[in-house]
Amino acid sequence: MSKKVDARLPKEVGTGLYPVKSPWDKMITYHEAARYCQRYTAVVSAAIMQAYRMLVKDYEARSKAICKNAYNRLAYVYQAIPGYTEMNADQLRMHPFMRGNFVGGLIGDAGDEDLLMCGRVNDFGTYRAEKELDVCYWDIIGSELCRSTTQSLQACADYAAKLRPEGPHIEYHMVEAKGCGDRHCRIVAECRKKYPMPEHEQWECFGPVATEAQIKYTREEDTVEDSMMFREECDYRFSNGTNFEKDWRSAYPMVTMSNGATYILPTLDDLVREGTLTDEEVDYAIHCVCEAAGKATFIDDFAKEGLRTWLGVPHSIGNDDGRIMGGYLEMFLQSMHIAYDIEAFNREEVIYRIDRMGLSNRMPKMVNAYIWFWYGMTKSLVNAQWSLWEEASTEEKVRIKIAKKVDKFC
Repeated sequence: MSKKVDARLPKEVGTGLYPVKSPWDKMITYHEAARYCQRYTAVVSAAIMQAYRMLVKDYEARSKAICKNAYNRLAYVYQAIPGYTEMNADQLRMHPFMRGNFVGGLIGDAGDEDLLMCGRVNDFGTYRAEKELDVCYWDIIGSELCRSTTQSLQACADYAAKLRPEGPHIEYHMVEAKGCGDRHCRIVAECRKKYPMPEHEQWECFGPVATEAQIKYTREEDTVEDSMMFREECDYRFSNGTNFEKDWRSAYPMVTMSNGATYILPTLDDLVREGTLTDEEVDYAIHCVCEAAGKATFIDDFAKEGLRTWLGVPHSIGNDDGRIMGGYLEMFLQSMHIAYDIEAFNREEVIYRIDRMGLSNRMPKMVNAYIWFWYGMTKSLVNAQWSLWEEASTEEKVRIKIAKKVDKFC
């Protein structure tokens, strides 16, 4: 780009895709929509984590359960989808001479990029790998999640290694986490035969490592805010050490598919199947925390005004109007690429029919989590006379209504 032009995204980024546009023709870019998905789902996931903490009060028990699920769930993907391991190996250019499970670093690095969690690979070898993140959208969710993401990466690495010649096994370990107050998230993977440490359980792969002296710390002024695919100095292209490249198109669908809740809700399902919890207990806890989180979102007038500006709501529409909440939902649904139909959009009522599969992300409890979250939002964004609820839904479509409603048991 010309030196006379400050760094900016090329005009073709995001073109040709479904636009994200409010009912009042206010549009946001592909770049902002991708970021919005990550911010939004992180907030909902943080609420669901609080429900998990209420249901399983012991930190160690929570961490063990979520780490076990994270490893097994990713391992299942590699085993259940024919050719998945081979596809990963080919796409990420895992060369034939690579031995062992250090190749999992390629998977984690590319996944971070798609989730807009930018940083750098500081080491990548048969016996040690190190990845440092400057940005993590999931950092508000909880340290239990930080632990579990290490285990999902371990599963990816272990199953990717099944296609490789036999070689050293390395253990993926989170040394720092932004969710714990560190400046960076940092994964260090080490071969325990070469770098021995005291034995520990799966959920304890968190904290100091044997090669602490080899860690490379990036200065604050050298950190980055965007993935390579959105940075001019990278020619708006992600490129890894094996010459695999991708551009801005790779942010989707990953930003719509992976979030903190995709670790927490499956773990709660495990505990229900085991008999540790009941469905009713889980639903009640998620209901309570999501409703409260929604109510807190727009409690201040400046937050409401900020949303009006973002949506481009005309002055002719006052605050006592459910269409503002409807416009907000439309921006979310479009950003997440969730299909919906508009049945009503007027000052008396707003009704949407939303694709259930898209909204659930294959987690049925996610649908109710969103509805309870949005119900709470409606109470503070519009006012307490207004409600948001589900009625007359079908197996394929979730029907959401926003209107005034009297409920003596709300």
